[in-house]
Amino acid sequence: MIHKNLFDRRKLSHVIAALVAVSLISYFFVSIYILPDIYVRAPKPRPAPIISKANLSSPVIHLGNTFYFYLQAKNTGDDADMQIISIAFPNLTSIDTKVYIRQSDLTQKPLFVNIGDKVGSDYTGLENIVYAKYPSIEAFSRPWHSNVPHSMKLEIRPSSVGKFLIFLKVISFPHTDNVAHYPKAGIKDFQNEYVKVYPVEILQN
Repeated sequence: MIHKNLFDRRKLSHVIAALVAVSLISYFFVSIYILPDIYVRAPKPRPAPIISKANLSSPVIHLGNTFYFYLQAKNTGDDADMQIISIAFPNLTSIDTKVYIRQSDLTQKPLFVNIGDKVGSDYTGLENIVYAKYPSIEAFSRPWHSNVPHSMKLEIRPSSVGKFLIFLKVISFPHTDNVAHYPKAGIKDFQNEYVKVYPVEILQN
């Protein structure tokens, strides 16, 4: 009877070991062959950013005064892993004491880009690096859900007479196609990405 129990236990152990081995083989087969194929064939998310509002407090000011720039962006497509509002200032050499964020409801702390900083280009994130030719603010939310607006209000003090320009664009990631950035046409900046231009005329006192 004792020998039979030992035999039954050994048999049970062999059966359990065989089941574990089959389970492991099945797991690796599914992980390596089936799941990647399902992932590749699954539809990719398509976020679609837009600038829903962009208002200047005045199109003309005198040197030494400030103006306000209010903007709102949305994502009208699928949820984005991250969506970035980029506000650039090609007339400035720095934004210290020149640009102030007076209001923002974005979920992440904005990045201040200075001349010479490494930035991405061609809508590829940091895969294609270029160097910033003028300062900008990169404000973003991670994630940025579908149909959720986020806004900012900037106070800006131009430093010279003439036409003061603001370059504005919004980019979503994953950037799967042209739907994932706004605007989709117009002029391009040094990052080879489209921007919408907002001018303010600065007059001498």
